[in-house]
Amino acid sequence: MPVTMRGEKGLFHEKISEEKLLLKHDWKKLQAYFIEQRWVGRWIMGVAITHVVFTFVLFPSQIAFIFMNGFVDTGIESYEVSNTVWFFFFGLPLFLVGHLIDRDEKGKKIPPFQEVLLFTLVGMTALGIMLIPVSGFWLMIPAVFGFYLKNKSANDNWN
Repeated sequence: MPVTMRGEKGLFHEKISEEKLLLKHDWKKLQAYFIEQRWVGRWIMGVAITHVVFTFVLFPSQIAFIFMNGFVDTGIESYEVSNTVWFFFFGLPLFLVGHLIDRDEKGKKIPPFQEVLLFTLVGMTALGIMLIPVSGFWLMIPAVFGFYLKNKSANDNWN
């Protein structure tokens, strides 16, 4: 009875296929884990709180100027004070967005078709990274990808 042996190419090809299948399975499990967890809104709220707190760390003299000279019209006194005011106030709507996403995540079912919010976050993050590469805008990338996965899953499961 003749014995046929597979060539090395056949063994190698089967091994690669099994590895790809295993990686694909692990990727799907990891993706499902990130979709199920309640973290995107909390991440964004954490970035927002850090933003507000860092206002006092990065701009102490400008904050002192605002408090010493009163609040009326001090935001337009100089370029540095204006930057401080905008830096502080940027964290507040960012916190609100994070809170709204967290509220939806708390319900265990993300509403579908949130592309406007997703594209706004993508645009804000991309523009922020391009304009100020040495900034905290990079911290939004995980939240944007997480929100994309959650939105895609909600859209796919919509009836």
